[in-house]
Amino acid sequence: MKKPDKAIKLLTLAEAASILKISRRTLHRMIQHRQIPAFKVGGQWRILESRFHDWVHGEENTAPKAG
Repeated sequence: MKKPDKAIKLLTLAEAASILKISRRTLHRMIQHRQIPAFKVGGQWRILESRFHDWVHGEENTAPKAG
């Protein structure tokens, strides 16, 4: 039986910004305002992929409904 993949997967700002379809500058601003969970590794921002997905789903559930 195969064990679940426990590898830690990190996103760069460029990768996360691309997923969200926003600029890296906008994403950096959101990180600075603690709107998106991120941390620095060697002076560069990284986002834990699992927390990023949790954040996206949380935002999806709190977004105002159109119409």
